[in-house]
Amino acid sequence: MKKILSANNIVLIVVTTLLCITIIVLSATIKSIVATKNNNSKTDEELLVSNTETRIFKSESEDYISYIVEDYDRGLTYTWQFKKEELKDKAVAENIELDVNLRLSIDADTKDTRMINELVDQKKLIVTFDHVGKLPARATIRINVSDKFDNGEKLYLYYYNPTTKKIEFIKDNIKVIDGYIEFEIDHCSDYFLTGAVVNDAIGNPKHVNYVIIGLIVIVVILVAKNLWQSK
Repeated sequence: MKKILSANNIVLIVVTTLLCITIIVLSATIKSIVATKNNNSKTDEELLVSNTETRIFKSESEDYISYIVEDYDRGLTYTWQFKKEELKDKAVAENIELDVNLRLSIDADTKDTRMINELVDQKKLIVTFDHVGKLPARATIRINVSDKFDNGEKLYLYYYNPTTKKIEFIKDNIKVIDGYIEFEIDHCSDYFLTGAVVNDAIGNPKHVNYVIIGLIVIVVILVAKNLWQSK
């Protein structure tokens, strides 16, 4: 004799069926979200400049526009990255001549770099930009520093002001990762990276100044103590 399904069994079957349908729908939705996110994060490189000295690629993601510069003449590869929100309706090409002014040099021999070397007698890497002046928006520069600094080192970024002929502090704790560092600028001139604080620089972070003052106090105390003991 055939068994007649009870009300409880019918409810269980309906609930199980609905649960399976819900899982299938959720799984499809999650896959769709992940696929959309991956598509948004993908970037397509567009070749903008190609000559015997330089190749420049433009790469766009959802939030950034990047320019990858392969500088054969100077043996360098580096990246400029701009936030789309900050660029808004401005095009970099309208403000900077791409094949010339996106280029930079490392430890170039110029009047300003010679002045930096006179003012700062310690290991450093000087970055000189071909473009001079304001940028259309803040840019993140990514550059290889493995020839000068080790992975994990934390660097100080300084700027040489050619008007005042002074060194100005910009940022600290810039970490070398896989041989590269990144730092932000809003105008181009001569910058340099170093592993130690530049004592005479303008605007050094307060904690650095406190350390310097503390060292001076310790030296004064030691000198005074030696003079007292020698009497």
